[in-house]
Amino acid sequence: MNIFILEDNLIQQQRLERIIKDLSLKHQIRYRSLFSTAKPDHLLSQIDSAADHQLYFLDLEIKNEKHTGLEVAKEIRSKDPYGTIVFVTTHSELAPKTFAYRVAALDFIEKELQEEEFILKVEACLLIADERRTIPVSSDNFSFENKYTSFQIPFSDILYFQTMEIAHKIRLITKSKAIDFYAELNEIVDYDKRLFRCHRAFVVNLANIRSVDKKNKLVLFDHDESCSVSRRLQKETIERMEAIKQKQFPD
Repeated sequence: MNIFILEDNLIQQQRLERIIKDLSLKHQIRYRSLFSTAKPDHLLSQIDSAADHQLYFLDLEIKNEKHTGLEVAKEIRSKDPYGTIVFVTTHSELAPKTFAYRVAALDFIEKELQEEEFILKVEACLLIADERRTIPVSSDNFSFENKYTSFQIPFSDILYFQTMEIAHKIRLITKSKAIDFYAELNEIVDYDKRLFRCHRAFVVNLANIRSVDKKNKLVLFDHDESCSVSRRLQKETIERMEAIKQKQFPD
């Protein structure tokens, strides 16, 4: 789990960071990173490589714009449908407005609360987000965990995995985002029969292939995505793709 804070008041930002760190230590909640920023664009740029079950604390007002946090939440929800969103603000009158944006916020925490009550609300949100990490995001999902990372993605969203220039680093391309993590392609391809290594640098989700371009040696997906396929594996890729569609697997 990654934790994100959007807050343009440095004192409030540091306050929330301190509380999160103290509570995480108290409850032994593991998170990979705690990212704080006053700039919505900076936060949104980090989500492209985020996995599932992230936790976001968003101020509704950034630089005197009362609805900035709501717009950011809407963007987050489009990029990270499984993230947990919490609004932290001085504008309690905007609480009903959050429902109109359909971002499924977990809570609405007022900054003016007494410190003890404020901490209790943050604590409740942390515990719920931590619990959600163990809940499957789908009845049919790719759940990956090793000593470097842990995440879940619905199989229906997966397009392909590719190696990167950095040793042992993998990029997962889905229908909505990219996730970078450390692993070996061999670890991935053994996970499910729908995954096939069609090239030394690529593992594809056979169920989401639209077609194979033999001339240009490409596997084509929806959303204008494609990856390479080696010439010697073109025939097997097509055979396996067709078998998947028939719910059968070749030996």
